[in-house]
Amino acid sequence: MDVFTQNKILIRIVIVLVVFNLIFITLILKEDFKPRNQKNPPINGKGDVSELLKKELGLNEDQTQRVKELRSAFFEKERDLSAAIRNERDSMNEVMFSKNTDETLIKSLAKEIADNDYKMELLRYEQALKLKTICTPVQLEKFNGLVKEIRDYFRPDPKPDKR
Repeated sequence: MDVFTQNKILIRIVIVLVVFNLIFITLILKEDFKPRNQKNPPINGKGDVSELLKKELGLNEDQTQRVKELRSAFFEKERDLSAAIRNERDSMNEVMFSKNTDETLIKSLAKEIADNDYKMELLRYEQALKLKTICTPVQLEKFNGLVKEIRDYFRPDPKPDKR
């Protein structure tokens, strides 16, 4: 084989490898721009999963309405508690990083934050108890499987998928 033939073969191999690399890079970039975790997106906006629950659990109209009312009442209370916790944490940060740190006040604020977190968990438990009165045992079993999926849908992805 002469030098010119070898060069032609090498050039063709380089061109084929470049084309394969471009194809792979295109596929990787295309995958990165696909939306994730949207298997069952909520139908009526980001905060309302009532239609999703109706569909997935087979809720009737009365059950759907009761779930909407329950979730609405829960979110109002949760919003108030979250605001209180946020304000207490802000106050605690101000005291912690002030020139004259008052340890007693910091411990008092930490206790208030913990108490409000406890109230939040009790609120979630209360909502679960009321949900048990609305749904049938079969619906509750299906709901148990959906809880993590719904929670993960609303939580931002802390570590994006790296491929």
